[in-house]
Amino acid sequence: ETMAGRKNLCVYDEKMQAAPGLHFQMNHKENLRLLVHFYGFLFFEDWREDLFMKRFIRDHVRYIDEIQCAAARVVAGGRENAR
Repeated sequence: ETMAGRKNLCVYDEKMQAAPGLHFQMNHKENLRLLVHFYGFLFFEDWREDLFMKRFIRDHVRYIDEIQCAAARVVAGGRENAR
């Protein structure tokens, strides 16, 4: 793991496993973005299972077009209101 300026490792423990979601903080003021698929953060001890699961997600998990289009309209409306 890259320490990324921390003094301690970030260990995926029981508390994180019980969380409904994990947030990977980015610095938007410096225009930093997370440029990796979410499944890049998954880890399986067995490398064969790791490959299978990542390929499965890559090949079978898709966003629903109607939801993506509705989200785009919401973002566009928010931008119009902000102007």
